[in-house]
Amino acid sequence: MMSRKVRVLLLVRWPVGGIRTFIRYVYRNFDPEIYAFCVVGPDHAEMDVLEKDLSGLPFEFKRLSPNPSAVEILFVTAKLLFKGGFDLIHSQGFTSALCAALPAAVTRTPHLLTSHDVFTPKQFQGLKGKCRRSIMAVVFKLLDVIHCVSNDALENLLDTFPFLKSKSSKCVVIANGIEASRFKMLQESGLRQELGVGSDVFLIGFLGRFMAQKGFVYLVEAIERLLSDKDLTSIPMVVSFGGGGFVREEKDALTRKGLQEHFRFLPFVPNVAETINALDVVVMPSLWEACPLLPMETLAVGTPLIATDCVGLREVVKGTPTYVVPVKDSAMIAKGIKHFMISDNRESFVKFRERALARFDVKHQFEAIEALYAKVLNGDV
Repeated sequence: MMSRKVRVLLLVRWPVGGIRTFIRYVYRNFDPEIYAFCVVGPDHAEMDVLEKDLSGLPFEFKRLSPNPSAVEILFVTAKLLFKGGFDLIHSQGFTSALCAALPAAVTRTPHLLTSHDVFTPKQFQGLKGKCRRSIMAVVFKLLDVIHCVSNDALENLLDTFPFLKSKSSKCVVIANGIEASRFKMLQESGLRQELGVGSDVFLIGFLGRFMAQKGFVYLVEAIERLLSDKDLTSIPMVVSFGGGGFVREEKDALTRKGLQEHFRFLPFVPNVAETINALDVVVMPSLWEACPLLPMETLAVGTPLIATDCVGLREVVKGTPTYVVPVKDSAMIAKGIKHFMISDNRESFVKFRERALARFDVKHQFEAIEALYAKVLNGDV
């Protein structure tokens, strides 16, 4: 290892949700006597949270504009790399890699990409989509390593860019993980008191962003189905945390449907373990994922989980007590919610907690990423 600290430039186009949590969970494990990090990202609330998460650690933050263009990100990245002093650039997400690829190549700085999403056919439709695919293919050729967070994500990448199949050493799979220690000791959150509801209300957690990918519309349809069920034993209430995406449009749609009383929108919560513990069930109606952290966190708490069998998510919940439903199937989501309403199935999830804590512990991921850093820095990839 080098006599001085290894300096890593972390490039983050959008430090939201899973990417921010990924950085918090993984990078708090790096030895501050060996590594130093510079985080480049937009100047908004999520960066504030990330900076607080990493306070006291060897991290400096370079703020971009609140909604930086690709040109701005490329310019700032190039400026930092040409000044020298960085041993590795680690791009978080495809857009970050796109902006950093040329400066990294020119300065001969080893470049690692962590892919936090999967590709969909719609992204490459039409002339604009074909151009995007061609540009991304060039970027992938310039990268030293592409880190996929699940086997599903790797398969999706290779199906989308088949030329990478002949470059197997360039693509690695290191699954996501969570800080197990944060989920071992659980306390009451006072959520029911905050909401002003009694035990007759069945609390359903939705902790995703309000984007089409997260399938919120199918949860809404499931609640509509439940409310028409005369045999319902509890009052369903969906509780979401934070905002982002199309939350305003979703609220307007609920008002038009007359469902607003069954949905509550609360601010972002820093202690997700206590919040999940206060819910009766967590629902993930996602259409696709790469390797989501929420099901790991939910299973580590011992709260019942309903999840779709979509790419990425199915890999995480395999071999767990999760109630799995087909993608875009609101009837099955409603059936799952009713199942947990009328049957006390929480015990099977509580019993699974210890296995979940061991299986999803981020230390496995950190050790693999640190070993990958060493390989890249030594030129072994």
